[in-house]
Amino acid sequence: MPLRRKLIWIAILLGAALAIWLLNVSRPGRNVRGCPQGCATDARRLDGPLRVASLNMLHGHPDFEHLESRMDLIADEILALDADIVLLQEVPWTVTLGDVAEYIAQRCGMNHVYLRSNGNRWAIFFEEGSAILSRYALKNPSFTELRPRAAFFEHRIALHATAITPWGDVDVFVTHLTDGEDEINQAQAEALQAFVQATGRAPAIVGGDFNAREDEAHMLALATVWTDAYRSVHATDLGWTCCIDELTTDPSEPLEKRIDYIFMVPRTGATMRIQSAEIVFDRPSPTDTGWLWSSDHLGLMLEIKMAP
Repeated sequence: MPLRRKLIWIAILLGAALAIWLLNVSRPGRNVRGCPQGCATDARRLDGPLRVASLNMLHGHPDFEHLESRMDLIADEILALDADIVLLQEVPWTVTLGDVAEYIAQRCGMNHVYLRSNGNRWAIFFEEGSAILSRYALKNPSFTELRPRAAFFEHRIALHATAITPWGDVDVFVTHLTDGEDEINQAQAEALQAFVQATGRAPAIVGGDFNAREDEAHMLALATVWTDAYRSVHATDLGWTCCIDELTTDPSEPLEKRIDYIFMVPRTGATMRIQSAEIVFDRPSPTDTGWLWSSDHLGLMLEIKMAP
């Protein structure tokens, strides 16, 4: 084969390989991973209602600021809260730390499911996504990509699983909407609502980082069909959850907005009543060199009474 033709074929093959790599640099996962049943190691819990927590844990790509220490702070707080179900966003996989969802679940003795939202461990050795951790078995995991995309390499997903609790089945959803254009955030919220409506039949809980203030039109509309758990308990509190600008700052760090929520979705069957709703992960921990926050977001914690 003449040299010129060889060079053309090499260029074509290299171009095809580059195109394939680019298409896989960042894409949602195709399969839910994790250990949905059989990995919970301690069923003991304090008496009381179902306890559900949510946190955007901040992956911190590309420098992963204090990530290893923050993973342990988050696990310690989950254990201290005695949470039954935990909804995590921005859960990373890194070359040095591996599967953070699995690590935190094992530290807390919980089952878990995880789905990649962005990145790809096989293409760029990093990815991040959402996870559901549960003291109870999880079944029927499912997911959807929320459209439209804010950018070619940015994807937003909703992850679902049914938790088999002592009070009955609970459909659990975790999500993280775009912080891009308001119109795209609104469309993704509508896509999320449609996914929740079409998925599962048990009473439902939807939590995550919505990247939208509660006074925005689509959030006000969402709160008319779902129950904003924190706001239903705290009618006048600001309830701000974001953002910690410097992870090593002291406890006086001011917050700016409320963009993290847990919603209750009314369905036929068992009823859910909110007993308490609190902001958690709300103080930094003392370290040898000062302070360290678990994330740039604060978290939420619900106590839910369930009855047939």
